[in-house]
Amino acid sequence: MVAMLAVVTASLVVLSLPAFAAGHPTGMAPLPVVSLCLAGAMVTALPLALLRRGRPARAGLWVPVAAFVGLLVLEPFALHDPLPTGSTPWLVGLSLTAFSCTAVAEASPARAAVICAGLNAALACVFAEQSPASHSVVRVIALALLAAGLIAGVRIVRVRADRADAAEHDAQRLFENHQRQVATEAERVHTDGLLHDTVLAALLAAAGNQAPEQATSMSRSALELVSDLGDHPDPQPATVRFGQVLSCRQPELDLFHERVEVDLEDARTVRLPPNVAEALVSATLQALSNSVEHAGPSARRTAAATRLDDGGLSITIADDGAGFDIAEITEERLGVRVSILEHTRLAGASATIDSSPGRGTTVSLEWHPTDQAAPSNRRPGEALLNLIPRRHLSRVLGTVIVVAVLIANVEAFLVTHAYASVLASILGLTLLPALLRGARRGTVSNRVAWGTTVISCLLCCIATIGLDPATFDALSISRYTCGVLAGAVMGWMAGRRGLPMVAVAVLLAQITLWAGPAAIIRLGLAGEIVIVIAGLLMHHTLRRVTAAAQVAADQHRELTIRQAELDAFHLERQRRLRHASQAAAPMLHHIVLVRGRLDAHHRSECRVLEQALRDEIRGRHLLNDAVRSVVSAHRRRGSLVQILDDGGLDGLAPDTLDALLDDVVEHLEPVRSSRIVIRSGHPESGTAVTIVASTPDETAAALGIDADDEVDLWVTIPHPASVTAGSTSRASAA
Repeated sequence: MVAMLAVVTASLVVLSLPAFAAGHPTGMAPLPVVSLCLAGAMVTALPLALLRRGRPARAGLWVPVAAFVGLLVLEPFALHDPLPTGSTPWLVGLSLTAFSCTAVAEASPARAAVICAGLNAALACVFAEQSPASHSVVRVIALALLAAGLIAGVRIVRVRADRADAAEHDAQRLFENHQRQVATEAERVHTDGLLHDTVLAALLAAAGNQAPEQATSMSRSALELVSDLGDHPDPQPATVRFGQVLSCRQPELDLFHERVEVDLEDARTVRLPPNVAEALVSATLQALSNSVEHAGPSARRTAAATRLDDGGLSITIADDGAGFDIAEITEERLGVRVSILEHTRLAGASATIDSSPGRGTTVSLEWHPTDQAAPSNRRPGEALLNLIPRRHLSRVLGTVIVVAVLIANVEAFLVTHAYASVLASILGLTLLPALLRGARRGTVSNRVAWGTTVISCLLCCIATIGLDPATFDALSISRYTCGVLAGAVMGWMAGRRGLPMVAVAVLLAQITLWAGPAAIIRLGLAGEIVIVIAGLLMHHTLRRVTAAAQVAADQHRELTIRQAELDAFHLERQRRLRHASQAAAPMLHHIVLVRGRLDAHHRSECRVLEQALRDEIRGRHLLNDAVRSVVSAHRRRGSLVQILDDGGLDGLAPDTLDALLDDVVEHLEPVRSSRIVIRSGHPESGTAVTIVASTPDETAAALGIDADDEVDLWVTIPHPASVTAGSTSRASAA
């Protein structure tokens, strides 16, 4: 705004020089020289306001105001003769600079209004005897409206900028938090899938003791995974070939070749994001493992991949074995829920499972390039890009044209009786819809652009037919010039540059031929063009700000995503792998050492370790060292323990969660049941944790009679958020 004001001020000073020379006799040389020095100070001081901070920046805005006051003080001593008829005092143009500087420098609209009103009143008093009273009244009202518009406009920009800044900070904070949650969740699911497909699968294979070679190979892969504890994630390319990722997992795939018909060659050349490729390969291996384990020994199994027309791929794993009811898949079945469905979905692909008892199972995995669309959450920078809505500006300019048309028609019918201006007004109204549409959309077709330009030129040629230039001043002719200039600005907003300038050039030529070259300044057309240029400079500045905000928003988004992924890598993946390494690495080393041939004790220990690592996946917030210890003791004595976290403990403070888990341990220690379920409540319920311990009826089982388990313990621990002061956890036992 200050840069624009500096350009406008310099132009206004130059335009006011003819009126200054005409109204100041050469006999009083010192006073005109001082006046010119003060006018020069108004121009030279403004660049100081471009500084970001400090007193020079404030002085750069207040010096022009002080210089204008000095000019008002000197002007009564320099003026002696009345102003020529129809002329405008030279200080009227400079008052625009004084009002603008006041509006920008003074943050309070009320104080800015008082200062501008005082300057306007002083200007009216200085030239009260130099021009007719009617002209003075009109001038005072016009300048007051101009000052009010400047103050209101600057205030609106300030308010919108403050709102944009606040919205920008909120958007950045929300985006960062959201991206951290997304990255952490994606990393958790990815790590869970890796642990399930490697470490847990290796422990289960070793506990079964049926395929020692397979258990040994899987244990080596698991050891490589849990031993990879680098400080930074490996940089990954934007895309990889599906065959590259498949080749890295080829040893695991080779284990199924004797029992599965595998044909994945068609999709090896498909390029896709690395995380999607890893998720699809992991889901394929898990689906094959599930089929081999559950479909039955005589089932026929196939795995085929196809390249899709849009550059994506499709993988189908099918068998004609036993099948299952998908609705009966329990939450602890991580191979289906985590390794296939959830892992694939979060990577940006899709997975569907079609199965029913006795009719086989089909797992379909698909990825399309369009699946990697940008997230729908708000991006930083959007508030700044909409600082001044285009539709508001087009409405203002459209209103200017409509008002100009109405004034021209009233004047033609009641005063001048020059009906050519009525025809020009009709032409202006025919242009208005096309100009409005183009200004709002930011574009216009070539046919419409040339059509509006031709009509604008025709309008300029006929608008002043039958009018006497001697009877017009800057105020009375402004309805014509402002209407044409408003249309040119709307053409500029519609993306055209040269054609609106043609209309302005025709307007200048027509005014020169009609009223003479001096009329361009006398009728205020030069000043109006300066204001239009200032507006176009503002438009250019806003475009630059828009581009800079867009670049900053994109950079901020990329850095935020990268930082979120790095945080998730350190806080989630490395922590989980480190825990898995401490818990399972010794056993995995032993499996490799004995080539998968374990004794009964070590097979039992593999089952306990597998269940403990499964707890880390399914019961994250229900675990601390004390809970892990007591659960491990129950499993080693032969109990079946399940820990399921449904998200009801999310957001609890660490101290509150530890106290809650200590309460869980206190209830678990004396239990001797053969089956124990520990489950967190749903977020909307008032229950934090439910503990159910039961023992099957051995007598009924021996007689072959169906009977419910005998419930030894049923404990519900209230959620801390729903417990009032002084309340304690309540338990009921059966």
